[in-house]
Amino acid sequence: MRQLSTALWLLLGFTTVTQAQSVQYHSLKDSATVSTAATVVKDLPLLHTDQIWSTDIDTLWNRIEAILKRSHSELNQVVKCNLYASDAGKLASLQQSVASRFEKGHVPALCSVVTPLPDGCSYALDVVAVSKTEVNRVELLEQDHTQISLMPAGKRIYISGQAARDEDLKTASVKTLEGLLKTVEFLNRSQQDVVALKAFLTPMQKKQYVQQAVTEVFGRGEEPPLVLVDWKSSDTLPVEIEMIVWGGQSDKTQPVLEYLTPPELTSSPVFSRVCRVNSGATCYLSGVSAPHANSESEVKQTFGLLQQVLERVDSDMHHLVKATYYVTKGDVSASLGAVRKKVYHPERPPSASKATVETISKSQPRFLMDMIAVPVKKQ
Repeated sequence: MRQLSTALWLLLGFTTVTQAQSVQYHSLKDSATVSTAATVVKDLPLLHTDQIWSTDIDTLWNRIEAILKRSHSELNQVVKCNLYASDAGKLASLQQSVASRFEKGHVPALCSVVTPLPDGCSYALDVVAVSKTEVNRVELLEQDHTQISLMPAGKRIYISGQAARDEDLKTASVKTLEGLLKTVEFLNRSQQDVVALKAFLTPMQKKQYVQQAVTEVFGRGEEPPLVLVDWKSSDTLPVEIEMIVWGGQSDKTQPVLEYLTPPELTSSPVFSRVCRVNSGATCYLSGVSAPHANSESEVKQTFGLLQQVLERVDSDMHHLVKATYYVTKGDVSASLGAVRKKVYHPERPPSASKATVETISKSQPRFLMDMIAVPVKKQ
C-alpha cells in the first residue's frame, strides 16, 4: 500500500527538509508577459497532482492551496502549472487569474490548452511542486478525492505516450497501461514507482473508462495521479498514455541523460521511447509557440524560440527530456515531423507525445510545445 493517511504520515515520522532557493525563475529579456519562460528546480522531492476540475476558478484554486498544504508544500514551491479550460476565452481568464496569485517574478512555468472537460466543468489544472517532505519511495496522498504523488529526489524517468489499438476505450486503456508497465519492468522499476499518468483520449465524455482501467491495473487506492486531454484520433486508437516513473537514487557516475528503447519497441530519430534523468536539476518550460501564417515557418520559429529559452536555463537541444506537441491541423503536424528531423540529434530526441486537438488557445491557435529539459552543467 502506497496510500498514506494523515495519522500514518505522522507515525512514520517523515522528515521535512528546507530548500533554500530551490526554484529559479527565468524570463526572456524582451518578454512583456507576466509568465515565466522556465523554472529550474534542484534534485528535490516533487509532488504531482491529479487533474482538478471545477466550474469556477476560485473553487479550483482553493483546492490547489489545500493540496499544497496537505503535501507540505506552498505556492512559492510550485514549478509548473498545466491549465485547461473548455473554451479559449475561459482559458485566457484562467491564465490571468493563476498568474496573478503568485508574486511578481515568481510565476511558475505555465502551459495552457483548450479541452472539453467532464461533468459540466469549465476549468482544470494540475501542478508540479517541490515538497518539504523527504520520502524514500513514491508515496500517494489523497485530498478531497484528489490523488497526489510524492516522488523522492533521484532519477526521473519519462516514458513516451503508448497506444494499444482497440475500438473499446477501456480495453485500449488497459492494454496501453500493461504495455507501459512492461517498459517499467525493462527499466528495473516496479508499479510502485509510477508517479503520474497523462492520457489523451476520445471522447472526453467517456473518461470514466480510462479511470476504470487505471483502477483495474493499479488497484483501488493505488492509482497514480491522472491528467486527461481530449484529442482527435481514429476509432481504433482512442487513447494514448504517457508515464512518469521514479528511477531510484541519483547516480552522478552516469550520464545526466539516457535515451532508451525497450526491446519490444522500435526506435525513432524524432522521439525517444524513454528518457531517464540520472541526476541534477530539472527545467520546466512554459508552453512555447510562435504563431505564423505559414505552418512550416510557425514550427521553425517555435523551435527557434525554444532554443532561446534553453539558453536562458543553460540547456540546449541535446538536453531535452520530455515534449508534448499540440497541433490542430495536418499541415502543422507534417511540418513538425520534418523540422524535428533537422533540429534533433537522432540519438538524443526527447521522449514525446503528439496530440491533435480542436483548439489550443487564443494566442497559440495551431501549434504549442510543452517541454522539460535539464541544464548542460549539473546543478
